Amino acid sequence: MYRFGKLIYQQEEEQRYGFSLCRIDDAGTRDQTYDLLGVIRVAVDPRQPEKLGENLRGWAVATLAAGGHGFGCYHATFSILDENDEPESDLGNLDINWSGSQVLVPAAE
Repeated sequence: MYRFGKLIYQQEEEQRYGFSLCRIDDAGTRDQTYDLLGVIRVAVDPRQPEKLGENLRGWAVATLAAGGHGFGCYHATFSILDENDEPESDLGNLDINWSGSQVLVPAAE
């Protein structure tokens, strides 16, 4: 007697990428912590995922300006997201010193 079964193919889950933004509390101290403000999923060309990282700074600055975020240090990342759409593997990052309305840059010496 033969039994018929199903052959199930597991489809490889597509990698998810995203931009995230954190506020750095107590920046530059031993007590420095990162407060995750938000994550946005982004579409990526799977052949060149690093290309999207070039847009991280523009996204972060626009998000800070639109969100009414106050003076402080912020950390933006381009990363692979886990199953809960939270940052997992960092592919690129940058720190931004924010005045509350624009990016602060160090004075030239």
